[in-house]
Amino acid sequence: MPGNKGRTGFLAVFAREISHIRQHARYPLAMFVFPLLSFILIWGLFSEPYPHELPVAVVDLDHSKLSRSLIRAVDASPVIRVAFRAADPVEAKNRMLEGAIYAWLHIPQALERDILEGKGGEVICFTNTQMLLPGSIVSSSLQAVVSTISAGLNIRSRMQSGVMQEKAMTLLDPVRIDRHVLFNPQLNYMYFLSAALCPTFLQIFVLMVAVMALGSEFKNRTAEQWLKTAGGSVWWAITGKLAVYFLCFSLVGLIMLAIIFLGFGVPLRGSGAGLIAGTLILILAYMAYGLVLVYLFPSLRMALSASSFLSGTAFAFVGITFPLEGMPALGKAWSSLLPLTHYLHLFQEQTLRQAPISVSVPDLLIMLGFVGAGYCLIPLFKSHMTDSRYWGKA
Repeated sequence: MPGNKGRTGFLAVFAREISHIRQHARYPLAMFVFPLLSFILIWGLFSEPYPHELPVAVVDLDHSKLSRSLIRAVDASPVIRVAFRAADPVEAKNRMLEGAIYAWLHIPQALERDILEGKGGEVICFTNTQMLLPGSIVSSSLQAVVSTISAGLNIRSRMQSGVMQEKAMTLLDPVRIDRHVLFNPQLNYMYFLSAALCPTFLQIFVLMVAVMALGSEFKNRTAEQWLKTAGGSVWWAITGKLAVYFLCFSLVGLIMLAIIFLGFGVPLRGSGAGLIAGTLILILAYMAYGLVLVYLFPSLRMALSASSFLSGTAFAFVGITFPLEGMPALGKAWSSLLPLTHYLHLFQEQTLRQAPISVSVPDLLIMLGFVGAGYCLIPLFKSHMTDSRYWGKA
């Protein structure tokens, strides 16, 4: 590098890496442009904090006053809307197969007559739980609407029999649940899903860039020159190189937190300093994973493929969409090996749960353990840097 002739050590490697980044546009794109675009994409996808007006169909074979009241109640629900009034179950089923609705409500003939005669009646709900989240939301909403209508009919029947209204309500629900939702009572998807997806995207780019930066030295046969720039010190070689990316991704991580708290409106009820520390350690942990992958896979293509598998599938195993307690032993073991799992646990504790920072110390220590374990491989890299057998592999 011009102007750095004769310089060796940490700063020389640092300056060499900055020059390398300037010459290859893919690094600025992967470090700044793509992560920030992914945060904007998440905001765009989940700008509506609550699911609402999910389409359902109704098959009304009764055409009574009761069935019309039931349909109006379904349509008045903020979560679902009656998008179609099908003539028969076949038409409703076809709408579901087309993906136009998530469920349909089947109101049988003589429903109102049977209820008035004291025989009771039932409506049937068909839901598509292949799409688990909207299917479960629609199912619970329909159940709530039907239960409310049923309770109203029950109370009215008892009052017509001479029971006072308060007594009728007590008989209807003798055992009640007094529920208190402690965390995210608004069921806000910005708090639940969007804030978790941002660190997920961040760890993907950190790992990919770390693998690309380290592995390209071996692919391009510049590893020995890299080591000479560090004055023969493998520690200065690796730390000087990764320091550039750590500083860049630390800035991106701080921007990510600002977007989550100021843009998404996620409440910060715990320690902001602990969350910042956790974000920086998360970056170091995935850089350490990058070291492990490059050491295990001298081929850059294989290392990048392994990093894609590790980071791309991580979100499925961190316990956000599927509880860790319900996973098989292998799933739990894999989850525990992902720094993202421990970071998101810390994130939830320091945002919605308002936990003291002492509760999150174990997660911080585990992530630091990943960092230490990865960087223990640094001395072993010297043989790779000086042995041409590890060079030139695509």
